Amino acid sequence: MKTSRLFLLLMLMLPIAVGNVLAAGGDAAMIKAWLQYRKGNYSGAVEAYTRVIESNPQSAEAYNNRGLCKAALGDYDGAVADYGKALKFDSGMAAAYNNRGLARAKAGRYSEAIVDYSQALRINAVLPEVYNNIGLARVALGDHFSALDEFNSAISLKPYYPEALFNRGRTRQQLSNHKAALRDFLMVISYNRNYAQPYYYCGISRSATGDNKGAIGDFSRAILLAPGYHEAYAARAVARIRTNDFRGALDDYNRAIELQAGSAELFYRRALVRVKLSDYAGAEADCSEALEKRKRYGEAYFLRGIVRGELGNRKGMLSDLRLSSESGYGEARKLLKKRRNR
Repeated sequence: MKTSRLFLLLMLMLPIAVGNVLAAGGDAAMIKAWLQYRKGNYSGAVEAYTRVIESNPQSAEAYNNRGLCKAALGDYDGAVADYGKALKFDSGMAAAYNNRGLARAKAGRYSEAIVDYSQALRINAVLPEVYNNIGLARVALGDHFSALDEFNSAISLKPYYPEALFNRGRTRQQLSNHKAALRDFLMVISYNRNYAQPYYYCGISRSATGDNKGAIGDFSRAILLAPGYHEAYAARAVARIRTNDFRGALDDYNRAIELQAGSAELFYRRALVRVKLSDYAGAEADCSEALEKRKRYGEAYFLRGIVRGELGNRKGMLSDLRLSSESGYGEARKLLKKRRNR
């Protein structure tokens, strides 16, 4: 399960439903194309909508819906072009502005996306999903305070809106407002207790406020719901370290490394736990693994140097401390300076 980085942005589209297609005078070909989209056959749906457009070149609905299909296939430029054609024939189609904003956001064009979302709201000011999407774009641009305002607007329009609550919680975490973030995640959980991510982020906020036992419970619940959630294992390891459960932390790092094929940071963190357990040979091996994955990793050189000193390898210790210092790690410089001044 991938988070990142540990921030999953939940983006919602406003597609035109079959009922709206019928109300707009759609025919059997339009409905057939829409059903292909709903089944996930996006390439087939593009072809079907293209046939609709060939028979009705001014169908805003067909262009909008073909844009949705292209976006689902990752063709964001093609989607943007189709939404533009939809708006050419129906400048009041809020859904097309929102959908074009989503495509632009997916392509990393967040400022342009906000312009589209804002236009959608000028047409219809009571679209909570659009406020949510503006919030996500502002988060991507680093404007977290403005993003909070957008998520608040979405939630005021739709109080039972788990996606906006989740996104607001994550934004509050970014601003270190962990108590408020925790309330948001608990609200999300109250709507659906079978979704792993809110438990994970509850754990992050609990740990940040010093409730490591509570955090361990949250991470454990996230793991129960999503056994492959390697970030939850790594986070639970940190919480266990803070409660002096080093054996439990070692088990969690073992599992996280197994699931993630072992990042440099995870090997380094496991090495720190092995030191706490006096497993110096294991710590040395983990530091070496970390350094295989990240060549200029000053902390790993430093720790391996200290461990090699404990193992009686003075030459290896001094070599690693020098490499750590050369990598820019200040603690290594201080220690080498002390040794020279003796």
